[in-house]
Amino acid sequence: MDKVEECHDKSSRTRKRFVDINYGDRDLYPDIYCNNKISNTKYNFLNFLPKNLWEQFSRFMNKYFLLIAVLQLWPLITPVNPASTWGPLILIFSVSASKEAWDDCSRYKLDKQANERSVWVVKHDNKMQIKAQDIHVGDIVWLHEDDEVPCDLVLLGSSDPQGFCYVETAAIDGEVDLKTRFVPLPCIGLPIDLLHKIKGVIECPLPSKDIRRFDANLRLLPPFVYTDYCPLTIDHTLLQSCSLRNTEWACGVAVYTGVCISISKFYAYLCKFYPVHLSTSSLY
Repeated sequence: MDKVEECHDKSSRTRKRFVDINYGDRDLYPDIYCNNKISNTKYNFLNFLPKNLWEQFSRFMNKYFLLIAVLQLWPLITPVNPASTWGPLILIFSVSASKEAWDDCSRYKLDKQANERSVWVVKHDNKMQIKAQDIHVGDIVWLHEDDEVPCDLVLLGSSDPQGFCYVETAAIDGEVDLKTRFVPLPCIGLPIDLLHKIKGVIECPLPSKDIRRFDANLRLLPPFVYTDYCPLTIDHTLLQSCSLRNTEWACGVAVYTGVCISISKFYAYLCKFYPVHLSTSSLY
């Protein structure tokens, strides 16, 4: 998950991220944030052998057996045939490397599946299907019942007239009970045609590992009547890997994408304490 460290906002000087909602053509307004492509692979063709050997020799027992094998090459020290040590050592290293290559290939396939699945977004006031990896911060993403959330969203609308929607977060925290999410006050009751044209700005924190907290502000732009700042909390968000349940449709604006999503930051934090490679793509 070291790729998570590549996520740096150009707005980091202010320690805030400003998300322009549905702001139009990206050829005219360059995107300063990363897209939604995820990559959880550890290796490539060039670094597999040196990186894998480095990881294996970082273990004390492997260093010990390598030292014994090297000493057995010196006939003045031991009369034992070096093949009796080098053979099992090479076999163990080969099996371990093969397993790592297989696991990394599986991660690549899962990443590819997640990146290329189709999602509905609003562009130029119209809904269209694109690949999940092509979602950008500020895009309005449209979800239907049982869809998985492709990135971190701030909820803007739902099929419920009171602005509720229900999500399953078992892929994140293991809880099977549905959680309620709320449409921000200025957006409650907006018809679908206005949700296609909605404009505004969200001021939110930089991406962090905290998946239970979100302190931000939403301000809609004219011609919407409610143009004051509206506070946002975690109850107004849909995090990646959640699934929409018991709700016909919901839509939200992408605030964190790709390596910047909260779950990626959280798993990167866990990897510092546990010697396993956790993959967000496994959530798909």
